[in-house]
Amino acid sequence: MSQNAERFLACFNAIERHLQKNFNNGNHGPFRMLLNTAANKNAIYKRFLDDLYAIGDLRNAIVHSDRFDGRPIAEPVDEIVEKVEEIWNIIQHPDKVNIFEKKVLYCFVDDYLSKALNIMLKHKITFIPILQNNLIIDVLNGNHITYWLANQTTVSTTETTIREVLLHAEYRGNFALISRKESVYEAIEIFKKSYREEPKNRYYDAIIITNHGRKDEKMTGIIVLKDIVTYLADKEI
Repeated sequence: MSQNAERFLACFNAIERHLQKNFNNGNHGPFRMLLNTAANKNAIYKRFLDDLYAIGDLRNAIVHSDRFDGRPIAEPVDEIVEKVEEIWNIIQHPDKVNIFEKKVLYCFVDDYLSKALNIMLKHKITFIPILQNNLIIDVLNGNHITYWLANQTTVSTTETTIREVLLHAEYRGNFALISRKESVYEAIEIFKKSYREEPKNRYYDAIIITNHGRKDEKMTGIIVLKDIVTYLADKEI
């Protein structure tokens, strides 16, 4: 057996054992069935499901296909071996959302709109978490402000509270919370699901990171869609 085939099968077997241990009570089962079960519970397996289907098909071809001079006809090329090794590495050591942790700028719901606008201008951001009684209740965005302005005859940002702006918002609560222990791929899946939910064709404005993903906890970071796009572009996988 070639070195490529040995490396490929070593990774495949490791992934299969991981699936059995974590998603099938340690029991054997058809590889595709294990993958489907895992993909319903784990964002990493869901992200790479099609690749893993193909990897399973190639494994069967290597192990069960006809042979020529004692060698299997199917042979994984370098790119495929590197791909399966990279996926296995991500499964074992996924990046956590804590890579997006930073100081989170926020306002309280009864702060004046001028405070939020000053923060947006100074720090060049478009999303600000809003707190009420130390609970995260919303994320103020530029659309909220524009929609409110369009419905006003006179405007005073120093006399208008964020509460008033949110009361007139077309969409509210367009955000999610996530534990800092979750993988980046879980955050990706949350954004993808948000696009399919009401209001459809609209991603969450942000995913807010806390220790356990609860609204009563200190915010340790915030993820916007641009962060995910940049992350995936850098990974190139």
